[in-house]
Amino acid sequence: ELIDECIERAYEEVKKRRSSELTDSQMKKIAELVGIGSLRYNIIKVQPEKDIVFNWEDALNFEGNAVPFIQYAHARACSILGKIKTKEHNFKAAVLTHPSEAALIKQLARFPLIIDDACSGCKPHTIANYLFETASAFNRFYRDCPVLSEENKVLRSSRLTLVETTKIVLHNALDLLGITAPEEM
Repeated sequence: ELIDECIERAYEEVKKRRSSELTDSQMKKIAELVGIGSLRYNIIKVQPEKDIVFNWEDALNFEGNAVPFIQYAHARACSILGKIKTKEHNFKAAVLTHPSEAALIKQLARFPLIIDDACSGCKPHTIANYLFETASAFNRFYRDCPVLSEENKVLRSSRLTLVETTKIVLHNALDLLGITAPEEM
C-alpha cells in the first residue's frame, strides 16, 4: 500500500509538471521510478541509529534533499548530452576556472572516498548525502556556467565532459542504493 501510494503521489507531481509534454504511459513510468526511489531514498538517507520520520512532502520534493531532486539532476545532464552531435570531448581542466566548476570537480572527486566510507562503516546514508550534495553542486554549475551556448569550443567541450562525468557519478551512486536514474523526468 505504501509503495502504491508513493507511485500515485509521484504521478500527481509529474502530471502537474509535464502533462502537456508527455503521454500518460510516460508519466506513469516516471512516477513509478520517482515513487519507489523516493521511498527507498527516504529510508536510506537516515543514519541507522536514528528514527525515520516519513513525510510525503519531503519525500517527493523536487527542490530539496529528496530523490526527485537528484533524479532530475541526472535527467538534466542526459538532456544536455542528448543535444550534442558528437560524443568526443576535448577536456582541458585549465579552462575550468569558475568557482562552480571547481566545486563540482571537487565533489565528483570525492565519490570513491564516499563509497569506501559507506562500505567500511556500514553507512549507506553517506551515499545518499553525497548524492544530494552532488546534485546541488551540479545545479549551481548549470546555473552559473553555460554549456551548450558556450562559444569557446574548448571550454564548451570541457564543460560537456563535466556534465557527462556528473551523469555517470549520479547514475552509479543511485544504482548503489537500488534507485533508478531516469533519463527523462
